[in-house]
Amino acid sequence: STQSTGGYISGYTWYMSLPITSVSANTAIYMCACAAVFLISIPVLREKITPIKVGALLTCCTGIVLVSMFSSTEQSDIKPNTTMTDNLLDLEKGKETQGTTLGYILVLISMFLYASYEVFYGYLLQTDQDKHPAMTSLKFVGYLGLTTPVIFGICLPIWHFTGWETLELPSQEKVGLFLLSIVLDAVFNIFLLLAIALSNPTLASVGQSLALPGSMVADFILHHFLLPWPALVGAGCVAVGFFGFVYEEMKHDSSHGAGQPEDEQGLLETEESCEDGSPN
Repeated sequence: STQSTGGYISGYTWYMSLPITSVSANTAIYMCACAAVFLISIPVLREKITPIKVGALLTCCTGIVLVSMFSSTEQSDIKPNTTMTDNLLDLEKGKETQGTTLGYILVLISMFLYASYEVFYGYLLQTDQDKHPAMTSLKFVGYLGLTTPVIFGICLPIWHFTGWETLELPSQEKVGLFLLSIVLDAVFNIFLLLAIALSNPTLASVGQSLALPGSMVADFILHHFLLPWPALVGAGCVAVGFFGFVYEEMKHDSSHGAGQPEDEQGLLETEESCEDGSPN
């Protein structure tokens, strides 16, 4: 319940930040959540600090900033008399807005809550010693769905009558997009939680940054659009950072795996010597 509430607040503050922040800066801050996940994991999950991990995270975050800053071509200022809806329409048209202090505070809060959501899910699995991560991921997403009508069933009417958020039914053209978004969001959450269960929150968070170079490749294939060279360098940094982190995790797992057979072999020898009645 607490994690789901934190996730909802994270999503809501992010949507609130969109009209009052620069799109490029918003993306850069939010995609750098892997650094926040790593920092929170140190005290919560006893994440080990190694030079390769730190270097990989810095490389990844540098790449994210480069891609975000050099992927925007058109800018416009936020006007004092424009509404949030007007600014959202500008975003849909491809215009970028310059940010406000409140906007960046909101996106930082959202990023921190999202990072905490990932880390504490990993902590939940660690304390429960879950042996069925796939089923646990499905159940957890199901719990998120069950808490949605409870939380928003209370909040939405209050927001509507106070004028904070006006409830409107979507147009017929957008119903299909909403349904598709719901399905994709559910699939994303299932695989994200499964990735955390099978690896760790930091690696899963770093892996999400691969969406940037992946979207660049898709944009080039589908629309024949190529970003400037600094953005391409940034995409390379993201990939290098991810594979550097994967290498460190594999090295850590192999060192632990190499020690396990020796311990098991020693245990077997001890048991055999006890059965024979001879000293080891």
